[in-house]
Amino acid sequence: MKSIWKSRLLSLFGFLLISIQSLGLFGITTNQDEAVLMKASSDRVEVYEVAVLGSEIPIVEETVPETVPEPVEAVPVVQPVIEAVPEPVVQQPVITNSISIGNVLYNHLMKDPTGDHFYLNHNLNGDYDGIGVPYIDFRTDFNTRKTIIYSHSSTQGNGPFQVLQNYHYNKAFYDQNPYITIHYEGRTYTYQIFSVYVSVANSEEDDGLEFFHRMYYTDSEWNERVNYYKSHSEYETGVSVSGSDKILILQTCSMDPNFYQKYYRYNLLIMGKLV
Repeated sequence: MKSIWKSRLLSLFGFLLISIQSLGLFGITTNQDEAVLMKASSDRVEVYEVAVLGSEIPIVEETVPETVPEPVEAVPVVQPVIEAVPEPVVQQPVITNSISIGNVLYNHLMKDPTGDHFYLNHNLNGDYDGIGVPYIDFRTDFNTRKTIIYSHSSTQGNGPFQVLQNYHYNKAFYDQNPYITIHYEGRTYTYQIFSVYVSVANSEEDDGLEFFHRMYYTDSEWNERVNYYKSHSEYETGVSVSGSDKILILQTCSMDPNFYQKYYRYNLLIMGKLV
């Protein structure tokens, strides 16, 4: 009999247990009136569902505001300035025609183009100028047996060849300045003075101007003329010369007052040989 009641009690207990589990399946809780299920993340919290007995609570999403970064002022990018390297410039030689006499350098030396002595009274620009510039006789050059260069001297002392007057009867000046140097068209010519001579146009003893007008000489005639000027120098220079030498003649007016009274034309000739 006891076993029958015991069996019934166990059956009743099992029924109750099943009933309690069934109530849980239908959303009924005995602990609280609502159940909250939450899920957390690093940047937001979502409330998924809240169940209240007999009602529904809508789902609410709460968004954590995003952090807005402060504006950063743009720093301009400075590009390095690279200077262009210029191409090497080849310096072209400057051809300067000049004549150096003693301690005087005259930076202009022209060539008479037509034989009319244009540069005797014109400057480098072709304008009239009573002083003129030194110029080479159009019939001669530095390859001929004689080269003649003309220019003015003046009583005012401003002629290009005024320095030649220092050789007049002045052996001491000659001893200190025995050479003439010419730079012409990229080449340099050096002459050693062997004679200081005054040519008088209307003197019976002198035919100096003939030496300028005449261009052709036989070897014997040329040798004779060179020796004539050597022997008639105002003073002995001690420089030997021969007909085989190339001769430079610088011609200007003589400023010696002794010639003013006696002669109509007189020219100071400074003669040198190429060395």
